[in-house]
Amino acid sequence: MVILAAATWIALAPPVVHTQVKGSIEASLATQVGNDAPALGAQVARLLRFRGDINKNVHPGDLLSLMFEHAPEPELLALAYHGSEITLFAYRFRGADGIDRYYDDQGTLIEPRILHSPVLGYVQITELVQKGRGKRKHNGLDFKAPVGTPVVMPFDGVVARVNWSTRVNGKCVEVVYKNGHVGRFLHLDRVDKGVIAGAHLAAGAAVGAVGNSGRSLAPHLHYEIRSQPGDVLDPLKIHGTEKATVPAGDRAAFDAARAQLRARLTPTPTETSVR
Repeated sequence: MVILAAATWIALAPPVVHTQVKGSIEASLATQVGNDAPALGAQVARLLRFRGDINKNVHPGDLLSLMFEHAPEPELLALAYHGSEITLFAYRFRGADGIDRYYDDQGTLIEPRILHSPVLGYVQITELVQKGRGKRKHNGLDFKAPVGTPVVMPFDGVVARVNWSTRVNGKCVEVVYKNGHVGRFLHLDRVDKGVIAGAHLAAGAAVGAVGNSGRSLAPHLHYEIRSQPGDVLDPLKIHGTEKATVPAGDRAAFDAARAQLRARLTPTPTETSVR
């Protein structure tokens, strides 16, 4: 990969890029990271959306610094965003549970943690419910997780159907919860035995496993909740959320990692002048 003038490369270390926003985040990165811009732009947007509206609160002239690696695809390690409406430092950190997550300067998880999660040990919520003018329609939450990660019932319910429209949905399950809401689990790697139409499943019961089946570009669970008339509901509001922080046992390691990453994100006077 070629890093151009405004980027920073340190031998044997992940590259750091400093840029000003000009148009979209992806376009702002394109001249510096080339073909990596779409992936890195999407990863930056996933984090910023938990601090504001990407379409309304990201402006030309906002400053962005990021560090990334290839593993083998480009993966964001840290970012610093200084905008007129959004300010965010984010650091990828792997705790004792072995899962990489993004935390802010205070050690708080960037995204809210969903209660009664349908995915045990998910990495990140990569897509939210989106609807309305100027937004790409998306009817559920996408949970990033490795193929095979367990998917469970968040609430008691009854299985309505299994494996319909599989060309798009992949292996999938639809359930009706006790309150009448309809839950859908799409792009599964497998559906567990006993998950058949009419089966009663208790909260915590196995549904299947995260996969990449159907119309899916990467391993994840697409999870929807709908009302009985079919209106799309926001799982974050239905389930509820909580703040999560770095576990006490990992705090010292996080503080050390954050200090190193933040030092790398700080531009030199020369780098600042070429933004």
